[in-house]
Amino acid sequence: MFFCLCSGYSQADYPEPAKTSTRLFYMQQSKNYNTFVYDVNIKDGVIDSSQPINQYRIVYTQNGVKKPLSWIQKKFAYGMIVLESTPNLFKLRLTSKKGIYFYLNYDESKGARIYVTVNDHKMYLNKMFIQAKKGTFGINVEVEYALFYGEDSITGKPIIEKVVLK
Repeated sequence: MFFCLCSGYSQADYPEPAKTSTRLFYMQQSKNYNTFVYDVNIKDGVIDSSQPINQYRIVYTQNGVKKPLSWIQKKFAYGMIVLESTPNLFKLRLTSKKGIYFYLNYDESKGARIYVTVNDHKMYLNKMFIQAKKGTFGINVEVEYALFYGEDSITGKPIIEKVVLK
C-alpha cells in the first residue's frame, strides 16, 4: 500500500544515470532534471579513507555534461561529510541535513553499498528524490520532503520511504 501511495510522488520522465560498478546512489530534485551522483572510491580492495565518495553532478540541462559539485552545493546542500570511519565502514551525512545518517560499507562478495534507516526501515539506498518549494519571499528554496528508494535490508524487496523535512 505504501508503495502505491509513494508512486504518485515519484518523478516522471527524469533521466536515470547509467549504472556503474562504483555507483552507490543518486539524487534528483524537483527544480530540474540535473542529478547528483555518489560513487564509492575503492583503492587496493578498501574504501579510500581520504575521499570515500566521489560526488559529482550530471547537468542534463547542458546535454548531460558531468561536473563537480559547486562549492555552495558541496558545503550547504549535496555534499557528504564523513563523521566516523573504520576500515571499510563510514558514517556520513549530507551537509544539508543533520539527523539522517548514511553508512557506507564494503566487502568483497557484495561490493560497496550505502544504507540508511528511514522511518525505522533499514534500506540499501539506490536513489533519492527531493521535492523542493520556494522559501520565504520566494528567494531561497526549502525542502518539502524526500523520497528514499532502495531495497529492504532484510527482505531485499524494493522499498520507498518518505520523510517530511521542515
